[in-house]
Amino acid sequence: MNIFTYHTYKQGITYIQHWVFAMRIAKRLFHSVIAFTLHAVFPFIDINRELDLEATARFLNIQNDWIENMEKPGNTSLYVQHN
Repeated sequence: MNIFTYHTYKQGITYIQHWVFAMRIAKRLFHSVIAFTLHAVFPFIDINRELDLEATARFLNIQNDWIENMEKPGNTSLYVQHN
C-alpha cells in the first residue's frame, strides 16, 4: 500500500480530508503560539478569547472527536466538521 494513503485508509478518510484536517489544526495552533508568544514578551497584550487555552482545548477535542468517530477502514463519508 502507498505510504501516503496507508494511514489515511486506516483512519477511514481520504488523503485530502487528512490534509485539510491536519492543516486546520496546524493553523489554529500556529495562531495560538503567536498569541501566547506575544503575550509572554508583552504581558499587556491580551490573548484573544478564540485563541486562549480553553478555546484551543475545546477546538482540539472537537477535531479529535471527529477523527475518532470516522468509520474505519475505507469510510467514504463526506468531510464534515463542526466548530
